[in-house]
Amino acid sequence: MKYIVEKSARRILIVDDDELQLRAATRLAKRDPRIELLLASNPIDALLMVGVSRPDVVVLDVYMPGMDGFEVCRRIKANPDTRDIMVIIASATMDAELAETAHAAGAAHAVAKPVDLALAFAEPVAPREQTDELEPAAPGMRVLPATMRGADVLVSMLEEAGVEVVFGLPGGAISPIHDALLDSPIRSITTRHESGAMFAAAGYAQATGKLAVVAVTSGPGMLNAMTGLASAWCDGLPVMLLVGEVPHGAHGKGVLQDGSAHGLHLVDMARHVTKLSVEVPRPSALPHLVRRAITTATSGKPGPVMLTLPMDVTTAMIRPPRIDGSIALGEALPADTLREVEALLRAAERPLILVGSGTRNAADRLRQVAELLRCPVATTPKGKGVFPEDHPLALGVLGMGGHASVRAYLASGVDLVLAIGTSLADIATDGFAPELQSRTLIHVDIDARQVGKSYEPSHAVIASAAQFLGALRERFEARPLRAGPRELPSGVTRAPLPASTAPDRIASHDAIREIQRAMPADSIFTIDSGEHFLFAVQYLETTRPDGFVVMTGLGSMGQSIGAAIGAQLAHPTRSVAAICGDGCFAMNAFEIATAVAERVPIRVFVFNDGVLGMVEKGHASVYGRSPEFRTGPTGPLDVCAIARGLGAMTVLVDGTRQLAEVEELLRRYPGPVVIDVRIDPAIRMRSKDRVAAMAPASVPLPVALKPPVIATRVTN
Repeated sequence: MKYIVEKSARRILIVDDDELQLRAATRLAKRDPRIELLLASNPIDALLMVGVSRPDVVVLDVYMPGMDGFEVCRRIKANPDTRDIMVIIASATMDAELAETAHAAGAAHAVAKPVDLALAFAEPVAPREQTDELEPAAPGMRVLPATMRGADVLVSMLEEAGVEVVFGLPGGAISPIHDALLDSPIRSITTRHESGAMFAAAGYAQATGKLAVVAVTSGPGMLNAMTGLASAWCDGLPVMLLVGEVPHGAHGKGVLQDGSAHGLHLVDMARHVTKLSVEVPRPSALPHLVRRAITTATSGKPGPVMLTLPMDVTTAMIRPPRIDGSIALGEALPADTLREVEALLRAAERPLILVGSGTRNAADRLRQVAELLRCPVATTPKGKGVFPEDHPLALGVLGMGGHASVRAYLASGVDLVLAIGTSLADIATDGFAPELQSRTLIHVDIDARQVGKSYEPSHAVIASAAQFLGALRERFEARPLRAGPRELPSGVTRAPLPASTAPDRIASHDAIREIQRAMPADSIFTIDSGEHFLFAVQYLETTRPDGFVVMTGLGSMGQSIGAAIGAQLAHPTRSVAAICGDGCFAMNAFEIATAVAERVPIRVFVFNDGVLGMVEKGHASVYGRSPEFRTGPTGPLDVCAIARGLGAMTVLVDGTRQLAEVEELLRRYPGPVVIDVRIDPAIRMRSKDRVAAMAPASVPLPVALKPPVIATRVTN
């Protein structure tokens, strides 16, 4: 190869994670007095040295931990102060595709290792002509360049899928995605912890039914997101987790945060709590796996998916997809099944419809079918609001924190139970109430795995709630039910509890009622896990299908604040309030700073009794004693001081009717408001012993254990 050699000296920075390559370069540089050599073993140090030392030439290895050579080159060329630096990209596996990517990133030369340092004195090789010519597109189709960076392709596909916001935390390996989002109308929300990002996405997904997206980096970033990922799995929420990964060439080298099969095995970890968990193996596979992940998350029973994105994939230049993917699900139920279910419903004298959150997208059809059948309706705690609680046919909530009106109706005998969109799990069934095992139990769910887990249905229908209720409505509209005597409910019965007599406390049920009076009628409430959950289920009157957001599948504490941020971004014109305990607040309080920074006007009501109330009381009920599970150092947690430090407006409520005094603030303040509600722990709701409900019938709880008898055999 011939070079046009210049006589001037060159300051050359060589960046390579291979120590042998750096030693070889050092030996070569010693032979040429014109070379002043600088060395870096990782991309971050290299970028710092570029800014400080101003080298004339930078020689970059393609595959390095944390950030590949292409991305380093792009950053050098994007900076007006460093764009004139000559960049040489090298690889032991240099081929035409890598060379094209190198030139597209701005490199003057793309060569195989070992690098001939005489290149530093040579004229740049003109890269292949880059044209702005665009491929022809069909009418109405977006026009995209012939090639795009992988990260830009992914973000454009999210745009086409209707994604409006991406939650997450930045990091080296996920930086190409965050960089691509700068050129996108998709809003990027930086949370203070990855679990907060996942709960915000889950709240967004539950409030809208749309795909929600989270972008985090590998290693601790993904592991911090695992609880939220499992929560989305248990609750069936369409959440896509994008995990930045170290480049393929760095897998197995012991680099920091290697989440590949040679390191932490993150894909295998996530397979147990996702519908799809996969690493993108090469740049050309990216569009197809993104399309598959979107379709998997949103079709059938929704659920989370995870893609790990090595940096050499997200920084490579690839052809964007031209044809979008779609999935079609059949909408026809077997006629024989419908006829049999119709006949059973017509013959029933005391039927009950029990609905879960799987019916949320079919709330209008549910109401119409209930009115056509003149049939009482109960909801699970997670499905609260799917059927309006002020409707004449409403019985309220069955299950944890549920209403006496449902239990009374069940206790008086039912001859048919139609369960729709619920897994009939512990929390949803009041500890597996035996009265639900009616002679005729029709269980309808889109997920066949939910049917038969805890009850024995006489009829199992695998279908979506919208599909089943739509077909049922057509049949009863065509041939209305004959008028006849059928006992109807007398409304939702809420447990009477006394007011607090403590001078500086408010009873939880009074607080709930004041909160509902102070908030607008169309408010969305996100509820956390704890004693306050029981009061929210019992005393909030919910009339909208999206008015009550809770994640009971995993029951993770600290979910409500992130969920409120997600729900508020999903419905910016409505009011959103989180109701949580002081223990839950302590777990995820720093997401208040996210709400402040992003100007998300959520209201956070912290029910503060100074202890982990549900845990302490549950321990005492089982063992007759309990440790002190305090949340504050000596007394109640100073919620207002913490929230003020995070930038929020704060209010202290320690008596009745105080919320009415700040109603105007709650309705009009443009930023987040945190309300420390000092509740009276002495006023409790009676609830079923769920521990006893889960135990085998022959084993009393708690079990008294005797010390074991240990026989020792002595041998000489």
